[in-house]
Amino acid sequence: MDMKAKPSPASHPIDVKALRARARQKITDGAVTENYGADREMVLKLLNEALATELVCVLRYRRHYFMAKGINADPVAAEFLAHAGEELGHADSIAARIVQLGGEPDFAPDTLTARSHAEYIAADSLGNMIKETWWPNGLPLKAMAI
Repeated sequence: MDMKAKPSPASHPIDVKALRARARQKITDGAVTENYGADREMVLKLLNEALATELVCVLRYRRHYFMAKGINADPVAAEFLAHAGEELGHADSIAARIVQLGGEPDFAPDTLTARSHAEYIAADSLGNMIKETWWPNGLPLKAMAI
């Protein structure tokens, strides 16, 4: 028998009408179904903390981008801006998931840093910006040309 041969439709009968009817019936359940085993409130809390962390990182990277000065600042500033965009994409994905789970993403600026796992540190030099950006994330400083 040819191992690459595909099974015939007759060998795997699918009741398409029943499948569509079940999908229509369950479509309003959204991401949280009866089989969702996680504690939804805890998941929403953790996701909102992750959202706050991403947003604090966006703000820190944007500040570093604008404040980077010195002879070697341009490529580092470009890297800060790229990271800010990536973090914003992460924040958007997290916010979308929170809504999918029936929650509300918390963008409240007055509690943002308290909910964040990252610190917002306004570094005073390009070297300190690099240290504050990459060192906490586990990248050895010797890998960076400071």
